Amino acid sequence: MTAMTHAQPYVPPHAGIAPRRHAPGRRALGRPADGGDRLVHMLTGHAARAGADVTIGVLTVEPWCSATFSGSVFTLSLTGCRTPAFSRWLADLAEADLPMGRDVIADIAIEPTCAGHFLRVLTCADAAKG
Repeated sequence: MTAMTHAQPYVPPHAGIAPRRHAPGRRALGRPADGGDRLVHMLTGHAARAGADVTIGVLTVEPWCSATFSGSVFTLSLTGCRTPAFSRWLADLAEADLPMGRDVIADIAIEPTCAGHFLRVLTCADAAKG
């Protein structure tokens, strides 16, 4: 992922910290209302259809923008049983066509860790649909 600007990470409301309040009728750009739950649900379902049993959690959500697009960068934790199906799914994930409704997944970076993997997912809001 290139040309990402870094801002303070967004902590979902269920993490015990109250979200920032905005003026009535306004919302924070690039911060999804679901805190990443829709992305996690989509990725978990995609893995299940590939035969991989995974657990995915949202670690951070950061707003992102370029000159022409706005969106979010999600950092996710990924664990799963090291099976051939999991390995195939993980190897193909970065190039997979993943439906996100009104958003577009622009990039996925996979970083191995001792306990599993981190996924950094860049989503862009589709202004035409959204």
